[in-house]
Amino acid sequence: MVDYTTNTGNLFMTASFIPMYKLRLSGTLAYNKSTTELDKVVMPDISDRLDGNLEHQDYSFDQMHEYSNLDYELWTISIGAQFDVSPGVQLTADAEYADLNDALGYVYGNESGSMFFIRTGVRFSF
Repeated sequence: MVDYTTNTGNLFMTASFIPMYKLRLSGTLAYNKSTTELDKVVMPDISDRLDGNLEHQDYSFDQMHEYSNLDYELWTISIGAQFDVSPGVQLTADAEYADLNDALGYVYGNESGSMFFIRTGVRFSF
């Protein structure tokens, strides 16, 4: 058996404000910090139980503990607005920014990066 340790911390803050009867504003700030660590995997030697030559195969997990650890921080900031055009019809607009800092470069390499996107729409309620 192998120990896998995970430590995660989250901080989340959200606010909404209604400055006028038909307008709603909202905002969110979120932070996530996660680390995980896998102990070295030690597999038993089963060569005496094999019925054939498998030297061409690599069944070892010698390096798995080095590429399976995580250490990242994620910041997310979003703002949004909703305007009531008429009963049952709202215009919406949201903007979100996210920034990921990958300190270790997980299995697929360094996944650090950021993104920004804007969503707009019309909502019909009936």
